[in-house]
Amino acid sequence: MKKAMIEQLVLGMVGTNTWLIKNKESNELLIIDPADESARIEEKIDRMGGIPVAVLLTHGHFDHIGGNAEFETIYLSKADREVAGEHSDYNALRKMIDNYEEKNVLVRYLFKLKKYKKQVEDSLHIKSVEYKDLPLCGFFNLGERKVSFIETPGHTPGSICLFDEKSKYFFVGDMACEEGVLLGFDYSTSVAEYRESILKMQQFYKEYEGKAIIPSHHQMPAKSDIFERYISLCNDILSGKLTGKYEDQGLCDGKVVKGYKLQMVYRKIK
Repeated sequence: MKKAMIEQLVLGMVGTNTWLIKNKESNELLIIDPADESARIEEKIDRMGGIPVAVLLTHGHFDHIGGNAEFETIYLSKADREVAGEHSDYNALRKMIDNYEEKNVLVRYLFKLKKYKKQVEDSLHIKSVEYKDLPLCGFFNLGERKVSFIETPGHTPGSICLFDEKSKYFFVGDMACEEGVLLGFDYSTSVAEYRESILKMQQFYKEYEGKAIIPSHHQMPAKSDIFERYISLCNDILSGKLTGKYEDQGLCDGKVVKGYKLQMVYRKIK
């Protein structure tokens, strides 16, 4: 029976896309963003016949690092270590999720359901781990597969995007989701800096002839014009054409702008 070389799981309280990429010769396997529910990840690895060699994190938020503790070698940008530390602290996470629940009617309803309530509570117990620095060469070697990365600060200061050169999938984390982007954390970059990262992502995707843009949430793959739309939204904010109104959305807060079928929460323009 032929076993898949690349597989997806949707995990955790906010439905994060976790990806597993395997070398068909050696069975070595990379895991991108083990969000939560480590038992399901291990079951998927067994079905793929894989041997996990490393975890690659697009950034340090709780909904991307929740399943870290089951694995030995975990790569995270140095710029996101403080973020990951904060998101591994139960009390800090509990406060943030309680605020998220208070500000959102649908979330409040879901969190009252017994099954979902238990999942949320389990998701907040994240073990601290030791992280490895990103390789200076700019890629992870998996035999006949090479997974490259680029640094793309914005959503968090240490956000990265990953590119599987075999499938030509471009994993963009939370930097370019169809529903929008959050730049409303204390550590998020300005709109201007975020725009530079999006331009870098767009150029990389074109240069390497990517076939699919894979965000961590919502519609997947993203539409092929998503980078152009985010650039246009940034340009309108930077020019003053769009300003938005302040909102506390629970997980973060800032001015909210909508345009080009996207939404952005931001604090700093430049």
